[in-house]
Amino acid sequence: MSCTTAAALEPMSATITVSGGNLYDYVVIGEHAAATDSYDNAYDTISPGNLNADMGQPFICVIVPQPAWKPALSKLRGDVRSLAKKQEWPLSVTSTFAKGTPLQVALRTEQSRLSPAMALTLKVGDKMYDLKAGPLTIPAPGPGNASGLLVSAEQP
Repeated sequence: MSCTTAAALEPMSATITVSGGNLYDYVVIGEHAAATDSYDNAYDTISPGNLNADMGQPFICVIVPQPAWKPALSKLRGDVRSLAKKQEWPLSVTSTFAKGTPLQVALRTEQSRLSPAMALTLKVGDKMYDLKAGPLTIPAPGPGNASGLLVSAEQP
């Protein structure tokens, strides 16, 4: 009798930036064997807010929203979850840029750890983009509005 073992799932991390001009913000998403899909003090990071926004200056802000969690934990800068074949992270982007102004979404490969076989996609509206293929441009939602994006990581 022969036995085969399914390929082990691997930890991963991805730093995703949203930028426009000389402004940018980022989130870190990931998976770790010891993390859970709830808030983990050791792995997740609460968004510190945006100093420019607080001072009435131009800004870009990207977060992983968790609206079902306690208000103090509802906006994350870093969201690390349990290992899974597929995980999805919603992102929320706000800025002071006029509606339609081009913003660039990019994977910071030097600050990320992804296996070559892992698929990392970004859903904008009803279109899917490969984040590992390079930066892409999205329209700013306009002041006072938010754009919802969805990042998916799928292990082979």
